[in-house]
Parts: sequence; structure tokens; C-alpha cells
Amino acid sequence: MSNILITGTGKGLGKAMKEKLISQGHKVISFNLEDGRDVRSPDISDVWRQKIDVLINNAGVNIIDWLENFEESDWDKVMDTNAKGIYMMTKACLPGLIKSKGTVINIVSNAAHMPMTCSLAYNASKGAAHIMTLQMARELTKKHGITVFGIAPNKLSGTGMSDDIDNQVVATRGWTKEHAQQYQLNGLLTGEETPPERLAEFVAFLLQSKDHHKYLTGCILPYGA
Repeated sequence: MSNILITGTGKGLGKAMKEKLISQGHKVISFNLEDGRDVRSPDISDVWRQKIDVLINNAGVNIIDWLENFEESDWDKVMDTNAKGIYMMTKACLPGLIKSKGTVINIVSNAAHMPMTCSLAYNASKGAAHIMTLQMARELTKKHGITVFGIAPNKLSGTGMSDDIDNQVVATRGWTKEHAQQYQLNGLLTGEETPPERLAEFVAFLLQSKDHHKYLTGCILPYGA
């Protein structure tokens, strides 16, 4: 079984992945960037000395507001977690990943090319995460044998982000909550949100063996059209 480090396991997709992977016998190390935890903190330095087979950069935050109301501190918080966090965590874990010729999975988003309402920093951060994934694969796969790929979920259920966007649209456009919700769902081919548990099962399937995913290096997989 693998040693797997996952960021952002407090709820939603991170929590679902943690529970699924533990149920399959993997050792899961949880690390939350959303609370401002610093990867350089000496109290977690022992983590980086371990053999890490898989790093899943899942931590993500969104601050939902229109541009004219958006503060610089809001921008920094979102970018630090969603983009800089990927850089910091991957760099910190490199010794363990090189040792195992491991795998990095970045949870990005289709918001990188289909921007969400009132989510300027979030959309920009996911665009950064997308291109960082491609560049990391170019640097780490040939040199160290590390597989790097991304998964870009569409609209995940139960995260609260969709409700926040609905509420902002209702408040500013005069729509009903039902109309705002249906407007979002109409953009999905399936007509429904993706349960985090389904995506967690997909990730667990890919991690059954490196032969399942090594040829995905440098790819971004859409999930939930």
C-alpha cells in the first residue's frame, strides 16, 4: 500500500478521497493549507523525510465577490492556497517523491477555461494550477520518473461554493434562488452536480497501480461534464 499525502481533507473532495483511500489500506497523511499552515514549519518537517508515494494537491478556497468589492488580501489568500500551495507542497515533498518515483495529482478546475461568476481570483488561480501541472510534468517526469497530472472537476456537490455563487447572483441580479441553481445545472451535460465520493472512487482506481496512471503524465483530465 502507498503513503499518500493529501491537502485540504477537512470536507468535500479531500475528505472523500481520504476516507476512500484509507478504506483500501493506504496510509494517508492529511495537511490543510486553508488554515494558513506553513509547509516550512519545523513541527511538520518529519513528514518531508518520509517516502511519499503520492501527493494530492487538493486544497482550495474561493472568496466570492464582484471585482469592485474584492480586496487585495482576498486575492492573496486565494492565490496563496490554490496556486502557491501547489508549488510549496510539491517542492517540500520532492525528496520523498524522488525516492519513490512517485505521483503528483493536482486537483485543478474547469474554471481555468470556463470562469465562474464573482470568482476572479479563483479562476485565475486555477488557470495557474493548470499550467503549473503541465510544466511540473515536463520537469519531473523525465528527470526523476515522477508522474504528474491534473484532474479538473466541474461542479462538485456539497462544497458550499455553488450555494455562495447562487446567493451572490440572487442578491445582485434579482434572480430567484431556483433560477440561479437551474442556470448553473443547465450548463452541465449530465444536468447534475458531481458527488465528491464518485471522483474519490475514480482517484482510488487510478492509484491501484502506477500502470493505471503513469501514461497520464502531463495531462489534465476533465471530470463531470
